[in-house]
Amino acid sequence: MNTTASALTTSAELTQSHEPLEEYKIVAEFMRQYSTLRFYQLTLLLGTSGTIVTATASAGVTTNFVSAEVLKLGGLITSLTFLAMEYRATSYWHGLRNRANKLARVLRFDLFPPQSRWNPLTSSGAEFYLHVLVALLWIISLLPHLGIGS
Repeated sequence: MNTTASALTTSAELTQSHEPLEEYKIVAEFMRQYSTLRFYQLTLLLGTSGTIVTATASAGVTTNFVSAEVLKLGGLITSLTFLAMEYRATSYWHGLRNRANKLARVLRFDLFPPQSRWNPLTSSGAEFYLHVLVALLWIISLLPHLGIGS
């Protein structure tokens, strides 16, 4: 997605020669796409984690220590991957919001409200902390079998 970021930088330099309203529409569409992408990622994380939890509770896996630990490790790796994806998608979304606000000032539109990625009362913050929680739960599930916390 670096192409998008560089395209926005390039268009920022050329705002005088391009129509700000058209760029604003494009940036707003990218913001919607990233919001949708983040929702899909959250859905996949929870669905994947739920499937792994169900598999670790099955009779065939509970009797085989290695299978259970491999599944839990897979859950941890999956949750960390989705956490990194959430961080990057949120970073892009914040960059797009900043660009949209610059264009909104030129167009005399209302600005998008500032949001902190770390505030748990925003959608970005809530999703981020949920991703962290899922990763921590996978870590906690692995601790007893590693001899830590017993």
